[in-house]
Amino acid sequence: MTRCDTLSGDFKIFQPENGQRYSTDDLLTAWLAIKCVSGNPPARFLDLGSGLASVPMIVLWKFQQLSGIGIEIRPNRYELAEKSLETNGLTGRFHIIHGDLRELALDEKFDLITSTPPYYQSAEGPISENDDKAAARFELNGNIEDYFKTAARHLSRNGLFITVYPFLYASRVENAARNCGMFINSRADFIPKAGKPPLISIFSSSFSEKELVTETLTMRDEAGNHTAEYNNARILCGFKPKK
Repeated sequence: MTRCDTLSGDFKIFQPENGQRYSTDDLLTAWLAIKCVSGNPPARFLDLGSGLASVPMIVLWKFQQLSGIGIEIRPNRYELAEKSLETNGLTGRFHIIHGDLRELALDEKFDLITSTPPYYQSAEGPISENDDKAAARFELNGNIEDYFKTAARHLSRNGLFITVYPFLYASRVENAARNCGMFINSRADFIPKAGKPPLISIFSSSFSEKELVTETLTMRDEAGNHTAEYNNARILCGFKPKK
């Protein structure tokens, strides 16, 4: 079963009713990408592991002159992404390759690359019987190191690579970047509720070494209400604020 939901603005996204749907991780990855390039938006971008194309579509909604390429290995998600792109009139601006990002070798460099990789190794917990959820959460089709390797092959000298990963595993992201000759330039730590530890971090990296800039983004205050900063992030990405 498939459902159709609203994404940015009046964009629609087709998602599996019982499978992995777009998440806060996708929203925040697009948010940091938009923040980082708003002063000088790129002409083209690349998205690795596009899934349902939620991150690309948010970025395409924000920058209406932008075009790009994505790659997705799972047939069902590729097909739903294609359907969403067609419904939103984006097929002329964004093309998704059905393939393995680890094998990607495009004859093009990009000023912006985005990704929302799976977080967990197969030994770290029970893998869902739902193939869709399993592949989205576990490293069945590539790990964070693979994402960085592919990004490094396709990133321009002054480009930015935006990705997301659990806060507790930040060192793995740093090592993956270092091994590819890249540097983490900024990190935004997402806190689900005030007083709780960060859950995930969104990273901006490049080939240029700079002083690390860090920030936090808290979703809910102590009373459980959505914060102004979280709603501002949603608004920037074309979503309605949460009450």
